[in-house]
Amino acid sequence: MNINQKRDLACLIWRSIHGVQWPANAQESDYVAKLVTELPGGIKNALNAVMPGCQVKSGSAFIHQKPLAHFVNKTGYKDPELGDLLIVCRDRRTSGVVYNAMLFQAKVANDLLCDSIPNDHQFILYSEWPEFEYKRAGVLNGKRRNVLPKSVTQGAKYLLIDKKSPNTMLTATTDIPLNGSRCFSTTLASILSFDDGRSFQFAFPRDAWSQVIIDLLILSASSMFNRRRSGFSAKQRWNGDKAFDYLLSLDGEGVDSNGMGVICIDLDLSENSDNNNRRE
Repeated sequence: MNINQKRDLACLIWRSIHGVQWPANAQESDYVAKLVTELPGGIKNALNAVMPGCQVKSGSAFIHQKPLAHFVNKTGYKDPELGDLLIVCRDRRTSGVVYNAMLFQAKVANDLLCDSIPNDHQFILYSEWPEFEYKRAGVLNGKRRNVLPKSVTQGAKYLLIDKKSPNTMLTATTDIPLNGSRCFSTTLASILSFDDGRSFQFAFPRDAWSQVIIDLLILSASSMFNRRRSGFSAKQRWNGDKAFDYLLSLDGEGVDSNGMGVICIDLDLSENSDNNNRRE
């Protein structure tokens, strides 16, 4: 994807966000739910417009509740949520398949230009990544993850939303104070072009970051599988790829104001090797 395609992609996503009818007097989770239900289609249309030879699939779900991270060796902190929104992208290239992810924690302010965004227990997770164990995470409860490095990562950022003008969404790195430095649509375009976000592995993950993303996908897929098939349990043996493919088949299902949103995007231009604009 060349620089012109990235710019056009960001502009088209921006228009899609500006077309959303936002709820009045909303909380963070309400805005995220709207993004989860309406943004995947806009992203797919934008990608088809700027990369007409690419086969694009998109899917999303808003699952019940959010897994918590209980710090193993840090005391005195409230257990933070892993995040409000997870964006996962799979890119099938002629050179192979690669994966990218970004985890967002949403914060709402009455005026992003004037209000200061308070830092909290979530800041410790995103800036220091202490070893943690899962809580409120079903079968993963008690499982430990030790993400490296113990510093700010490009895979986790804040999504800052202006309550007076929700279309004004900015992203911020984990810093003091939190200042929105980039338009959300630009960040999304960078994730989809693999210029931002943090890569991970599905097959035989060797690092805790990859495992955390797989964990969240499997939890999301299992939750939605059971919800869609009431009275049945998730008999299939989930792995990262199966969970990703299952979420691609959903369309913003399971909206719950207490939950976490997941958006999956699948790009495939592996059979169009004559496209010289493709970044390998």
